[in-house]
Amino acid sequence: MSLKNNDVKQDSRNSTRPKCRKCGSEDVIAKIDGEYYCAKCGMKIVLEHSRKIVESYERRYLG
Repeated sequence: MSLKNNDVKQDSRNSTRPKCRKCGSEDVIAKIDGEYYCAKCGMKIVLEHSRKIVESYERRYLG
């Protein structure tokens, strides 16, 4: 089986890597709602979402 030029995988240096939606870092570890995020920015999003859920539960069940 022979490989044509089109079948050769690109070198990782030439491929486009996803970048963090907020800060532009290439150290992406999460995909949230279809967007890529680094650890720091992703953590902020998750913590904010968790805070909103807890506040909602407090209003609903505690008064």
